[in-house]
Amino acid sequence: MLQQIPVEQRRQAADAIAMEAYWRVQDPVYGGVGVISMLQREISVTQRELAETQAQITMYASQAQSQPNQTAAAQCLEDRHSVPSQPPFPGLYQRDDIPQEILRRHF
Repeated sequence: MLQQIPVEQRRQAADAIAMEAYWRVQDPVYGGVGVISMLQREISVTQRELAETQAQITMYASQAQSQPNQTAAAQCLEDRHSVPSQPPFPGLYQRDDIPQEILRRHF
């Protein structure tokens, strides 16, 4: 199979085959596609959280303009309980089931 690929692309192709084989062992049904799906869902959730955060920033900025005696920083301090203390997916890139060599090469 690799002999049909140009020489300069064989290493990348071999890495891709090895990676898919690894994920196929981890998840026989979905393999690498399952990992891609999971990451796409996480991206979607993060984008939604970003949009919500940007909307809150806009709201706080407009409130700060309408209330000149109260700064935006003071408002943020009052609302600090609504800011998550940890990222939404702690440990995503520190998983034990993914060989670190694969992560270094592909992420």
